[in-house]
Amino acid sequence: MLSPAPLVAVVLGALGLVMGSAVTSLAWRLPRGISWAGGRSRCPLCGTRLGPADLVPLASFVLARGRCRHCGAPISWRYPLTELACAAWAVLLLLRVGLTWAYLPLALWGFALVALFWIDLEHQILPDALTFPGTLLGITAALLLHGFPGGAHEALFGVIAGSGLLGLLSWAWVTFRRIEGMGQGDVKLAAMFGSVLGWKLTLLTLFVAALAGSVWGVALIASRRGGMKSALPFGTLLAPAALAMFLWGHAWLAAYFRIVLLR
Repeated sequence: MLSPAPLVAVVLGALGLVMGSAVTSLAWRLPRGISWAGGRSRCPLCGTRLGPADLVPLASFVLARGRCRHCGAPISWRYPLTELACAAWAVLLLLRVGLTWAYLPLALWGFALVALFWIDLEHQILPDALTFPGTLLGITAALLLHGFPGGAHEALFGVIAGSGLLGLLSWAWVTFRRIEGMGQGDVKLAAMFGSVLGWKLTLLTLFVAALAGSVWGVALIASRRGGMKSALPFGTLLAPAALAMFLWGHAWLAAYFRIVLLR
């Protein structure tokens, strides 16, 4: 990993907090059909228009003790968690690729994945308005990271591995079980992260997300809050898995092969 100047990391971390605030607004408005670009933020309960003092990333939540200053309603923890997640992504990405031309599309790609995480968790949808631009950002980042034609090959094989496999599974589920086991949004999300990760890390992302889904399902059954047929928002598992694979996936694969070869 590269070693950026601490000041650059601090600045980008602060910008990540700001972007996290924007991501929370995007994740709340987009599935509800509300314009994200226009209009002032309001408290979802009392409807009071929020002022500058209410919109300082992280600080407003802490100073208001997690409650709306106007009606006292509790503010969801997803807001500060999203801001912290985006700040962490901004800094970790800097450590991973440095302040290169690829940094900007990769940063936006990661922020979009964070938004998709929350949208799928709450609404079980993965909007094309995020996955399509996210795929274009991913292809751009792949070309900047690997050049041409290497970046094009990485993106193409990653998209085929991710979308192709999930598309095949979706088709098989509908064909043989006569039910929809996986939405097309998951297939499009796989194209979004596959364009950046390449085929190896894409397959690893699918494996990690499926493993996490199995653990989640077992926990639901054990707690009697779900059953064998409970639907899980797979995109909520795929998005963080893709971010983790970009940051650490190659190191994980290298460690795995070292262990295998020592046997």
